[in-house]
Amino acid sequence: MSESTVRVQPGEAIEPHLRAGATVVLAPGVHMGGFAIECSLTLRGEPGAVLDAHRSGPVLRVDQDGLSVSVEGLTLRGGAGEAGGGLLLTGWSEVALHNVCLEDNEATLSKGGIGGGAYLFRGVLTAEDCTFRDNRAGGGNDLAVGGSARCFVRGGFFAGDVACREGAELTITGAHITGRLVLRGSTTRAPQVSLKGARIDGGVVNDVNLPATVSVEDG
Repeated sequence: MSESTVRVQPGEAIEPHLRAGATVVLAPGVHMGGFAIECSLTLRGEPGAVLDAHRSGPVLRVDQDGLSVSVEGLTLRGGAGEAGGGLLLTGWSEVALHNVCLEDNEATLSKGGIGGGAYLFRGVLTAEDCTFRDNRAGGGNDLAVGGSARCFVRGGFFAGDVACREGAELTITGAHITGRLVLRGSTTRAPQVSLKGARIDGGVVNDVNLPATVSVEDG
């Protein structure tokens, strides 16, 4: 491994290794999640590596601006919060998920949270060949994209619903969603949604009064 790469065993602290430019490799087993990423880095899991927040908050949070974060080969589970149980992106940063599984996360509010698996309010998320399952929320139990966020989904599987709201942008290419795609704008903004070869078993629910702009391509 290079000097900027560190391998962390289950039970060892991860946060001291989260430094700019680092590649943090998590060995197989369960690691403690529930922390913020505050610099540009790569977080990579070896086969069988799990980040579990044990309901202490979102598994991963990116609140700051200007970061470039890559998460690869990990399972994110056990997250809980008002929004984004598995991943919460509220900073103007770029986050890429590659072959990541987000499972058994929840977003709860008195009237129902949003984005049990992941919630984006700002920034850009690219999710490539990811799996979302067994996540719970009042809306968008697997993924919710809102505010001014942009999200690019390439391949992967969603066992539940996906939601896009307000002025967000969502592009789904070649993914399989067994739930619904739920779309709703605001009085001043409409979501921009592009579907390219996507399979959505539960159908698209586009708000009649505050609709999104949707384009569809078969291939």
